[in-house]
Amino acid sequence: MKFSRAALRIQRDHVLPNESVSMELVVTGSKALVATVIFYDSFQGNTADFVKPLEDLAASLKLPVVMKSRWTSWYEVVAALWLVIAETKGHPLAMLQHRVGTSEIPDDTILDFVCDSIVAEAPLDEARFSIVEIRTLGGAALSMAKLPSGNCHHQFFVDLITLYDAKDKSVRERQEIADLTKRIIDNARKVDGLSVDFSGTHSQPDDANSSVSSSLIFGTEAMAESVKALKKKVDPNNRLRFHPFAKLL
Repeated sequence: MKFSRAALRIQRDHVLPNESVSMELVVTGSKALVATVIFYDSFQGNTADFVKPLEDLAASLKLPVVMKSRWTSWYEVVAALWLVIAETKGHPLAMLQHRVGTSEIPDDTILDFVCDSIVAEAPLDEARFSIVEIRTLGGAALSMAKLPSGNCHHQFFVDLITLYDAKDKSVRERQEIADLTKRIIDNARKVDGLSVDFSGTHSQPDDANSSVSSSLIFGTEAMAESVKALKKKVDPNNRLRFHPFAKLL
């Protein structure tokens, strides 16, 4: 918790103002913390110096560094993640996806809520595949460039992805996980300046009272129609259905 709290201040104060850098902090159900800093072509400076405050923070808290990697492209990062995804198995695999975020740089109240109410209360022990992703978009958000997603209006956002092997859970345990997740999101709706379920890379159309729509998910109605057309073209038999937006497509 101490690392998350301080790392979010670093993310806000040093990463968000720099349009050539973005950062993701992931808190996992296995209690691992993963900090990823992405430098765009426009970055000027020393990358090692930029990430040193994060490394110093981990050292000051005596956190063991399990792995440290440096990649030269985003494709290398994605390839590394597939190894993790391949181990996430369930019969069936249950998933709840929620999102909160801010269109402005978050204040201390919001950062404290993320730490004290999302990271601390997310059912990471009960749903061991779950993660909390806390991310920034860098220059794309600062310039308000129109990305094909509702993300284009948010500089800071948190994905709460509750994921677990349902066959190992009783009906009561499944309901407790769902209720705990719902309580966190309900509390998030009460925080000034915090948007909830505003679409993006993760969203859950099955949530009660969800207002998710294809035009919000993909930025505009035209973009949504374009994605639908591509889906029909490349996947006419609808084989690719395990996707957070499957119902919309």
